[in-house]
This record gives sequence, C-alpha cells and structure tokens, in this order.
Amino acid sequence: MKKKVFLFGNGNCPDCVLMKQALDAEQISYSYIDIMDSLGKLKMFLKHRDSLPAFEGVRQAGSVGIPFLLVNDGEWISLDPPSPALIARLKA
Repeated sequence: MKKKVFLFGNGNCPDCVLMKQALDAEQISYSYIDIMDSLGKLKMFLKHRDSLPAFEGVRQAGSVGIPFLLVNDGEWISLDPPSPALIARLKA
C-alpha cells in the first residue's frame, strides 16, 4: 500500500528545505503544507502540534515543531531530521 505522506513546514525553515530535498531525492511522494500560506494551514498544523504527545518537548521549548511528517492520516509521525532510517520507513 502506498503511504500517504504530508510534510508540514515553511520555506524559511532550513530543516524543512533539507527534508524536502531528501524526500525528492528518494522520489518519495508527499503533499507539502506550508504552514504560513494561510491561517487554515497554520490551524491544521497547530491542531496536531497541540494535541500529539510527540510534540511535548517542542511545546516546552517554545519551538514550532517543523518539519513534521504525518503518515497515513496519523498512523505515525516524525519530527526527526531526514535520515536513512526515516527514508527506509517511508519507503517500506
């Protein structure tokens, strides 16, 4: 089954740019959501950031929490930078 991958980020975020480059280089299909494009996109991101336990450290640090990968509508998420292990998991 093909994974449904959403990447939440922003073009001014260097980590987001690196994540996009890694996904593109590996030809992993994803939908990119720039959280600063509209209030609706920001609210969609904040809904996840403010409710998922994985963001606890992000919230405590006062950070934004991007890049953020949402896979298969919440089957799993990642706040990690691009790595061979993350790419392998997305390809599996």
